[in-house]
Amino acid sequence: MISGTAAAESSPWRFIDSGPLPGATNMAADMAITQVLGREPAPPTLRVYQWSRPTISLGYHQSEKDIDLLRCSQDGIDVVYRPTGGRAILHDNEVTYAVILPPSSSFFALDIFGVYEFISRCLVHALQSLNIDADFERAKKTPDGFSRGELSTLCYASSIQYEIAIQGRKLVGSAQRRIHNSVLQHGSILLGDEHLAVAHYLAGHDDQWRHRVHQYLKKQTVSINQLTRTPVTRQQMIAALRQGFAEELRISFTDGQLSNEEMKQSELLRSKFAILEN
Repeated sequence: MISGTAAAESSPWRFIDSGPLPGATNMAADMAITQVLGREPAPPTLRVYQWSRPTISLGYHQSEKDIDLLRCSQDGIDVVYRPTGGRAILHDNEVTYAVILPPSSSFFALDIFGVYEFISRCLVHALQSLNIDADFERAKKTPDGFSRGELSTLCYASSIQYEIAIQGRKLVGSAQRRIHNSVLQHGSILLGDEHLAVAHYLAGHDDQWRHRVHQYLKKQTVSINQLTRTPVTRQQMIAALRQGFAEELRISFTDGQLSNEEMKQSELLRSKFAILEN
């Protein structure tokens, strides 16, 4: 169980629902908000969004050679870099969140795990409001049936010390980075099992190995709509996220959008994150 209570913020957070956007636009927007909040007075921001087409995102240190770009192009899969670290993930049927903390936030002084923990508390609160019995669990150490490092390209095959999971199966994949005097954490909340298809786009392996990876990810992860009697819509998940953060952190939200400066910065950054666009 997650313990502890976060201190309340002194001012409202900004809430942005961006809807579905191309992958490079989403990554540029997260980075632009992070940069602007690091240098200008602004409230902490919770942004939620989707992906206008299936997209594989790579950690900013990961090589695009890990992905079969030809197969992605043939299947209409976009490929982008994230401004955060981590491994490859296929974004499709999910709700993605981004939390950006400026220096003025009472949470800014926390270390990496402290930030991850308080955001995870909010996510668990949101999931439990939908009768999904998620919790903060200790991560598994070694993938069964694979050698050490064999799955190092995949997000859902790797874990930090703790993760949001249900009976050991990962439900949320997140990544975090301190950039330009602010903190960005974003992550994917799985609604369906479309993320499993990432196995088919890994470069340098045969189809038999890819099938093994697909089966491993199926065992390792779980999606919201595998757990509920009736499907949870994106809008229901977004509403639960907003409520979960508000109640867990004792904050209020003001609805907003990217500022003019953030929009301008996002347009300048977009090409930095695009690898393949169909």
